[in-house]
Amino acid sequence: MYPHNFCPTQVAPLRTNPVVCPPQYRCFDSFIPREVPFIHPIVNVNRQHFADIPRHYFTQSNVTVPARPVPATGPGFGVPPFGRPF
Repeated sequence: MYPHNFCPTQVAPLRTNPVVCPPQYRCFDSFIPREVPFIHPIVNVNRQHFADIPRHYFTQSNVTVPARPVPATGPGFGVPPFGRPF
């Protein structure tokens, strides 16, 4: 070690071989996007289910039957009009 206030240029330099250290590596990572295809097969299945739902059908028929006789009373049949006392 040199004393305090000593300048190495005042002394004749000593000839020595330089010390070469192993290299230090600095890595600068960069990322480049690259698409990788992922294939997802999809199978669409159409299922048809039968559900029994009642549907009602109606038939009509007309029947004519004799009714019992109705006495002729009321306006037009010799009785006072509607709303008047008998």
